[in-house]
Amino acid sequence: MAHSPADAQAREDRDRVVVPVFQCRVSDDGRLVMATDEQARRDAYLRSLAGKPVDVTIKAHRSTRSLQQNAWWWAVAVPMIADSLGYDKHEHDLVHYALVDKCFGTTWSERLHAHVPNVRSSLSTTDQFSELMEWAVRWAAINLSIVIPLPNEVEVPQ
Repeated sequence: MAHSPADAQAREDRDRVVVPVFQCRVSDDGRLVMATDEQARRDAYLRSLAGKPVDVTIKAHRSTRSLQQNAWWWAVAVPMIADSLGYDKHEHDLVHYALVDKCFGTTWSERLHAHVPNVRSSLSTTDQFSELMEWAVRWAAINLSIVIPLPNEVEVPQ
């Protein structure tokens, strides 16, 4: 029996589940320590899985870029650089990806036969994103002769 693309999409939507992430720390004696509100969320989620086999993954926490960094990037840095280079607003994504690639470099993928970015900004740590921000300010000053205000020098809408 053939399945239509709509059937496949319906199955995919049905099977897609939002999996919560619980923030914990590991005590000196190796036990997980979780805040009370996190315990309540965890307990509720575990009750929804009662009787089912589960997979448990524990990994070191990684701080991703902050909302403030992201807001400054898209409201200040990218528009100023894009404007200086003559790009329109609808082309800001192109400028963003070019800047990320220029800052962090790319690697040739034999499987894709294309250059792929070494760092994806959406998955970057706060330190990596800070590096990108600082690099972009320097690059714009040197190559475009523009001064991009730093986050503490401009009010950025959230």
